[in-house]
Amino acid sequence: MNALKALLVDAGNTRIQVAGWRGGGQHPRLTRQVCDPGQGTPTPLDRVLGLATPPAAEAEQLLAALTAVQAEHPDLPVVLTAVVPHVADLIRSVWDDVLVVGHLSPLPFRLSLPDPAAIGPDRLCNMAAAAAAGFDSALVVDAGTATTFDLLLRGEFVGGLIAPGMALGSACLAERTARLSSVPFVPCPLVPGRDTAAAMQAGAFHVGVGGVETVIEDLCRQNEPLPVVVTGGLGRYLAAADRVWDVDWTLRGAAVLAGLD
Repeated sequence: MNALKALLVDAGNTRIQVAGWRGGGQHPRLTRQVCDPGQGTPTPLDRVLGLATPPAAEAEQLLAALTAVQAEHPDLPVVLTAVVPHVADLIRSVWDDVLVVGHLSPLPFRLSLPDPAAIGPDRLCNMAAAAAAGFDSALVVDAGTATTFDLLLRGEFVGGLIAPGMALGSACLAERTARLSSVPFVPCPLVPGRDTAAAMQAGAFHVGVGGVETVIEDLCRQNEPLPVVVTGGLGRYLAAADRVWDVDWTLRGAAVLAGLD
């Protein structure tokens, strides 16, 4: 097996993921304009570290974990996509060789949006992974703290939608109300809840997933044929036989923007 060539870091609002990049075919080659059933999940990357993203005032545990990773892989370059500035600063304080990818990176797609600097680097990574996979057009749905729907059409990133994450609604409901408590976001039957917690859990899951599914269906109907890729921490709830489900999609896109083969 190939040795690690780089570390890929995705610093998101909820979690920080660090994975090892070996090259040698870790870019998925899908090359189909519509995802065929059974196309499967790309081979997972080497998982190095996964932690909850801490607030700036509570970063000691993260700093210790990153320092341990640096000590284990002292000579590897780091490719970083980050939407949390204080985490990006922390990572740059641990490693000397950090390549931050974003709108100034060489993009394998056309981009004519009015303010490229304002586009989240994670969204650009998702589009880059789609282009590298062989898709001329694709819809990438990244389901995390926010749910993003980004469209690559005929080789051009034309924009997308940004919505609250599927689990965010119930969390906000618990925070903003006097008598409702937080409930886990997990699959549950679509039946009336016999108590408040069960009713909240069913509402959160089915409205969250159902709302995203409706947007996917409508965007695909407007832009047929359109392959669908799902990623992000909650993307597993959107996985289907005719979609690509890949938790590492954003990290693969970071490797593309960094020019890793």
